[in-house]
Amino acid sequence: MIEPAVLLKEIDALLPEYLNEVVDFVGYLRQKKQEKNPDEAGVYKEMAADIEREQEAREWCGAYFGPVRNK
Repeated sequence: MIEPAVLLKEIDALLPEYLNEVVDFVGYLRQKKQEKNPDEAGVYKEMAADIEREQEAREWCGAYFGPVRNK
């Protein structure tokens, strides 16, 4: 996998007239990602609704990071 700094360096080396094409391609990749997983937020909501899984996650986080206080 390419490092972001290397990618940015490559983009900086392009002629300015090609930058619009880079932005267009990034938009294409975002759309492709959205089509691949259109309801990502729904998946997270479904996981959060699982009470047992949430409790396990909180216990794990509490053991790793320390207790978290609810507001």
